[in-house]
Amino acid sequence: STTMPRPLHTTVLLAPLTTLAITVHAQTCTDPHYRWTVKTTTSLQGQAATATTPSAMLGWPPLDLYPPPRHTRDCTPRTDRELTIYAVTGWARSWHIEQAPSGDLDWHIELTQSQNTKSTKCIVVEIPDPQYGAIFATARQQFLNLIVNSTVAKKKIVPPVRLTVTGPAFFDAQHRSARNSGLPPSGHGNCNSSDSALWEIHPVYEITQS
Repeated sequence: STTMPRPLHTTVLLAPLTTLAITVHAQTCTDPHYRWTVKTTTSLQGQAATATTPSAMLGWPPLDLYPPPRHTRDCTPRTDRELTIYAVTGWARSWHIEQAPSGDLDWHIELTQSQNTKSTKCIVVEIPDPQYGAIFATARQQFLNLIVNSTVAKKKIVPPVRLTVTGPAFFDAQHRSARNSGLPPSGHGNCNSSDSALWEIHPVYEITQS
């Protein structure tokens, strides 16, 4: 009998398919919360800070980012202003903790331009849980030291405290409405006045008295 040559195309096809599977797996986002790896990064420490204010931040153009589809994770890397460290000086008006299990344990602090500015004309700064870096434990203690003579009732800081918060900018598109919806952000504390109000300092590296 005649022995037919063994076809070679099976081996040729398997290699590209294996490569494809490995590539897809490597790109899978496993962050437990929205853009969590970049939200908690300490890699930008040591960069010189650019001074800014809440009013200035409310004038920054929003990034072209929108919430991810439901039940999907988002690991979008930092870009644009998110790669810059800012020192924003304003008045701390509100504070609460994003409690587990739905929250990420961040300390959510809201700043306004002056102590009498309408409380909804605010920006958010957030301090991650210290499990992500000792620098966050220090920043939390710095904040507590600065509000020691104020009371916090229903999230409001009375009287407000003027301080400077240093850390990288972050655009929190998780709270943005759908593209072309014409609707304002939601679920961003009191800071939902416009898409530009989704600019934050996140994570906070340092808080000092002003």
